[in-house]
Amino acid sequence: MTLALSRRLGRPWWMTTFGREPFGDVFFDRLWPEWTGETGEKLAPSLDFSEKDGNYILTAELPGMNREDISINIEDGYVTVSGKKEEKIEEKEPNYYLKETRTGSFSRSIKLPGKVMEDKVEAVYKDGVLTVTMPHEEETKVKKIEIH
Repeated sequence: MTLALSRRLGRPWWMTTFGREPFGDVFFDRLWPEWTGETGEKLAPSLDFSEKDGNYILTAELPGMNREDISINIEDGYVTVSGKKEEKIEEKEPNYYLKETRTGSFSRSIKLPGKVMEDKVEAVYKDGVLTVTMPHEEETKVKKIEIH
């Protein structure tokens, strides 16, 4: 089974003048600051996609997000999870020694291996984990017709 995931890791090869980029590129970092070193995007949640008991199950880790800021769409054989995580603005800017929390928007799409019963899709968001259960349609069985 082949799945199409939309996630870019790092810069495109043509933007890195000295091969793989452990240090980045000063010229392109200034022109395109949105391409940040390792991940290529500010917020890229991890996804798991599996099949169990006649259902496709998509699990996404979305810690710190509000349920209202998450969107799930099924269209043209793809399921897309998108959302936005806003940074809490404080009156006084703290002096960070380390800041690894990520904010911004994201959109992840996965090609579904088969058709889904869209009216029976269920989504649950609990403890920072989104679980989308998508019952898939049973494949039409081929009936062999006997010739008399």
